[in-house]
Amino acid sequence: MKIRNGFVSNSSSSSFIINKKDITVEQMDKIEDHIKYAKDNFSQLSNADEEWRWKIEDNKDTIILSTWMDNFSMDLFLNLIGIDENKIEIGD
Repeated sequence: MKIRNGFVSNSSSSSFIINKKDITVEQMDKIEDHIKYAKDNFSQLSNADEEWRWKIEDNKDTIILSTWMDNFSMDLFLNLIGIDENKIEIGD
């Protein structure tokens, strides 16, 4: 997984693209409810807040996760639910 560090401008945005064939239905369910699942299951993300929810775009072959502020550590969350970091593409 490539992780973008630092700020490019005054705003902060992040996105991840995952091919649906590379994740399980269970992982997709966890992503869809990532705030609640993180709070209930991972001490590293127990401070997760609904305001930090990422936008999830479910396309035919991929899911795109995006946010304007990366308060919720989606890269950590994806790792904790077992998604191979080599199967995640960083979006624009």
